[in-house]
Amino acid sequence: MAHVLLSLVTWNSAAVIEACLAAVLAQTHTDFEIWVVDNASADDTCARVAAVAALDARVQLHPLPRNTGFCGGHNYALDRSASAAVLLVNPDVALAPDYLSLALAALESDPAIGTVCGLLLQSTDAQPRIDSAGLVHHADGRFGLRYHGRYLHETPLVAGPVAGADGALPLYRRAFIDDLRVEGQFFDERFFAHKEDWDIAWRGQLYGWRTLFEPACRALHPRQFRPANLRLRRHLGSAIKADAVKNQWLLLLKNPTGRQLAGYWLRALPRQLGIMLYALLLERASLRAYRFVWQHWADILASRRLIQARAAQPGPVARSRGTAPPERVRAPVAPPLAVEG
Repeated sequence: MAHVLLSLVTWNSAAVIEACLAAVLAQTHTDFEIWVVDNASADDTCARVAAVAALDARVQLHPLPRNTGFCGGHNYALDRSASAAVLLVNPDVALAPDYLSLALAALESDPAIGTVCGLLLQSTDAQPRIDSAGLVHHADGRFGLRYHGRYLHETPLVAGPVAGADGALPLYRRAFIDDLRVEGQFFDERFFAHKEDWDIAWRGQLYGWRTLFEPACRALHPRQFRPANLRLRRHLGSAIKADAVKNQWLLLLKNPTGRQLAGYWLRALPRQLGIMLYALLLERASLRAYRFVWQHWADILASRRLIQARAAQPGPVARSRGTAPPERVRAPVAPPLAVEG
């Protein structure tokens, strides 16, 4: 089986990072390395990671001087590595010991599979609720967590294709990562954090890649972040809420094809107008999202042109049969930062 990079992006993750690393290091598939990219944590996350790294050479700490978000942190690891596959691991996730082995077997079963996602559970209860079983794609351009909140014992689960993978624990094929780069970036760093997994899922669909849900791959993920929950939303930082608004516009501007564009926007417009009204009346800090879209309009449309041009090219199955891939811009690969213990 392939060598795998496990990419963890941390930001003030001291409360959960040791349990996450313990579960990762207990994987039955052992041909991997772990990069913990820390986004300038103010707590002792780095010290805790450094202590684990001192005991296991597979763990590397890469502290960044500023917070680059989920997108920038993972792009840092993706741009500086060359493993055949990459597993993104949220620091609040705990994997079952066979997660990586089973996910790799699923990934290697078909060259058209770009992503494998497993079953994420909310707790270790005897009858736990499901956190996610992949993503579903809604008619208005939003994505949702498949089977979120359902009891596991009441939900029939079978392996098969889904619309995309939740960003908490997706396994990506390296060819998929490189194919989805736009102007060198896999994750669009304008997203910073939130809905970037929706963007990857949509772009993967456009380019002809498949996402496979494998229910035998299991992990614990007690999700907290749900911006659509207004009761929880009031306690979130203003930057997070503004990102949630901004990123939906980025999705709808970049990803629908020319034929789909009017239909998606007609279905999305009532909700988007309601969000704008809510921001005007109750959440004025989120109005910065609309200013961002206006200020970066030309760049967003330039990204759209690149995405749509690539979407018109052959998908991964055709290329595996001899069709040459389209030319892409690849981010330069630089050496990793020195690890600070």
